[in-house]
Amino acid sequence: MKKLKSKTMAIMIAAILTISMAASITLIPNANAHTPAWTIISYAYLTVSPSPIGVGQTVGICMWVDAPVTGADLGNTIRRHDYKLTITDPDGKIETQTWSLISDPTGVQYYRYTPGQVGTYTFTFNYPGQTYTWNQANTPGLVSATALYENDTFTPASATKTLIVQQDQIAAPIDSYPLPTEYWTYPIEGQNTYWYTIASNWLGSPYIPGANAAWTIPGAFQPYGSGPNSAHVMWTRPLEYGGIAGGNDTAVLGEGYFNGLSYNARFANPIIIQGTLFYSEPWGNSGSGGPYVAVDLKTGQQLWSINTSATGTNLIPSFGYTYSLENPNQHGILPNGLLMASTSVSGLGTVWRGYDPRTGTLTTMNITNVPVGTNVAGPLGEYLKYTLTNLGTPTNPKWYLAQWNSSKVFGLIPGIGSSISNWYSGTANASLPSAYDWNVSIPSLTGTGWIVGTNIRGAIPLVSLGNIALLIQGGSASSSAFGGHLGDMSTTMTTDPTNITAISLKPQTLGNVLWTQSYPQASGNNTRWLTSWDPTNGVFVFMDKESLVHYGYSLSDGSLLWGPVKYTNDSANDWNYQNLGTEQIAYGNLYVGGFSGIVYCFDDKTGNLKWTYGNGGADNSTNSEMYTPYGNYPTFISVIADGKVYLVTNEHSPNTPLFKGAQLRAINATDGTEIWTIMDYGAGPDGGQYPVAAGYLVTYDAYNSLLYSYGKGPSALTVTAPNLASPSGAPLVIRGTVTDIAAGTKQDEQAARFPNGVAAVSDASQSQWMEYVYMQKPKPTNITGVPVTISVLDSNGNFRQIGNTTSDGSGMYTLTWTPDITGDYTVIATFAGSESYYPSSAETSFTASTPAATASPYPVVTLPPTEMYFAASTVAIIIAIAIVGAVLLLAVRKRP
Repeated sequence: MKKLKSKTMAIMIAAILTISMAASITLIPNANAHTPAWTIISYAYLTVSPSPIGVGQTVGICMWVDAPVTGADLGNTIRRHDYKLTITDPDGKIETQTWSLISDPTGVQYYRYTPGQVGTYTFTFNYPGQTYTWNQANTPGLVSATALYENDTFTPASATKTLIVQQDQIAAPIDSYPLPTEYWTYPIEGQNTYWYTIASNWLGSPYIPGANAAWTIPGAFQPYGSGPNSAHVMWTRPLEYGGIAGGNDTAVLGEGYFNGLSYNARFANPIIIQGTLFYSEPWGNSGSGGPYVAVDLKTGQQLWSINTSATGTNLIPSFGYTYSLENPNQHGILPNGLLMASTSVSGLGTVWRGYDPRTGTLTTMNITNVPVGTNVAGPLGEYLKYTLTNLGTPTNPKWYLAQWNSSKVFGLIPGIGSSISNWYSGTANASLPSAYDWNVSIPSLTGTGWIVGTNIRGAIPLVSLGNIALLIQGGSASSSAFGGHLGDMSTTMTTDPTNITAISLKPQTLGNVLWTQSYPQASGNNTRWLTSWDPTNGVFVFMDKESLVHYGYSLSDGSLLWGPVKYTNDSANDWNYQNLGTEQIAYGNLYVGGFSGIVYCFDDKTGNLKWTYGNGGADNSTNSEMYTPYGNYPTFISVIADGKVYLVTNEHSPNTPLFKGAQLRAINATDGTEIWTIMDYGAGPDGGQYPVAAGYLVTYDAYNSLLYSYGKGPSALTVTAPNLASPSGAPLVIRGTVTDIAAGTKQDEQAARFPNGVAAVSDASQSQWMEYVYMQKPKPTNITGVPVTISVLDSNGNFRQIGNTTSDGSGMYTLTWTPDITGDYTVIATFAGSESYYPSSAETSFTASTPAATASPYPVVTLPPTEMYFAASTVAIIIAIAIVGAVLLLAVRKRP
């Protein structure tokens, strides 16, 4: 029999909790000193549902004993004990399940059971009773009134229920409504559970692997939701003056505005929560410091704008926080989440402040003395920090590894914890011991300089929750560009070996050393970096910068798995010497981009090269440009999401005007096939990171300092037919338009240029068309529209498809058709949608009338009366002659 535990009955348990808590006030006698001890009558309750049920379907079982034990709370051990569930199947076979301690302070225990045969099952719940053993000595925090129940006895109790199991399956409850097939917006209705597979947030580091708040460096990985499959633009929004300045007496002719590249990068560290994009606008030459704004991800509409310096400290949010609270009183993400900003305050260390994402209001919550550590996202949205501290001396070290948990800190704020009131206010000291989940000794670590590892850019923690962490010691931390994020394999291994120790984070072996390896200086005075890791496949990767090679090492024991693996022998690859850790692991692959303009995909378990992009081949851009010094366009990994790798072009400190023809590219992460491209010059050093969430990609284009949002948008379809009745059997024309109605088409420029609307075009034409509509590029002459299906409902009630057509570059389509029966027709025109647009349809009607009688093609001659008489007599004579002839012939045939 299959038996599963689950939290799917949380709502039921919460309801029971409410009732039972109220009952506890009335059913348990008042707490007064009493001798002898009381005997308290217990009442057992049991539910088994649904019943009847089909064979192989699962039922939910809830069992409890009237009111919670007096004083039971999340923070103590006062609980019901020793529940027993006995299950008897139709053949008399008995199964039992026992619980020595009921973890829920309400005393409710939930269980799931799957019957395997037809018949009647019997379920019996037994509670053996227990004695109240808790007092103030053995239960810290227990109030004196509650302690007076010590030695009172709860009597045994039991309950029995039956379950009818039938052969036929009962209708399963709705697990989720289907994924959307039409344009949708937030909020997602609460019954559409599976929409989580297409919706997502972009919370920044550490929630997005590879995301980094300090630089808009490349190589982030969005593990959730969907990303755009087309270059369709939803909207644009100016970030500052940009593009070509225009000629005047003081400017160099053709000069462009400075776009922040590379150290004043614009659009650094955007955040997306619940379909809202948050970012800091530039302030003069600085990449930030201007208004902090919130815009709708799908429309670009500004929702609010605030001055983050209003408090005297520039509190710019650095990450989004959406914490899912799970306790008997509350379940779900705390509204409205937080936009968290970090600042330094004298005497209080690092202080976290939070904004309400919905309104931009700065809350009065203060988290003080936030520790420094390696940051990791927790399973419920917690912000975890791993700290490695030497509590001994350099000669006699005593290393401790600890896990700090933001949810424990927020629990210290009044009103946050088992009883939620308002988590937007209060102050908590993040350095208290209660802010940590655990703190374990690592006695085998010797010497100084150990840290919890990250990759070269400090953007990817070498910590896998509940699994493994890599601690690193040694190397050189001399590079100011990278700050020695690994302490120092992030920069070089030039003089000292680097030691790596793997620590278990599994609960049963927490803190145990799994292995330790010493890695010597790379040969040939190479600069060796630890660039990435894949805890799922059990590998971490080194790169030797000068030799342009990679090595894969095992997370099981630290041994070499593969390598050295070198790039293909392309002359442009020497430019990859300039790469600064521009790679990312996702889907079991190591993706490497760089100044060579070629993207490589290696299997991270074997080091085998799977494919390249940018050096020709079927469905593979040649990526060549004679006007750059690199031979190819430098191509960097901006973000990997939804099975696609989004690539950008940039260089470290570009001249102005920028070189022409740079592209934003989307390629298939599995085989490198090019999906779409569009003109774009990337933001930040080596391209920058663009956020992807809920199907949309937002970019900053340095060519014009505009933000662009890419993704599938809404469409509109019209259809007309003749207003006057048309005769059946005569051809008629059905026509209409299919237009793009994304918010961007209603912007001032687009509305003025396209007063009749922007045509919806095919996915294949999308890039050129969007460049024309939004980027001031010439109008393409080879545009194809979208397919339209025309159907009718005729006067006999028959629905039938009568034809297919395709719209043109203006959005218009036509279909000529001949009605085959008379009566009223309803015409339905349908655009089924594409990767660029959601579907649309429209209806109209016409009437096919009975055709008029057909006129003779010959003239009608009217004879005078005399001629008519003559004609009649002539006919009579002819008939008479024929009759006489027939008689004579008959007579001749009868002659013997």
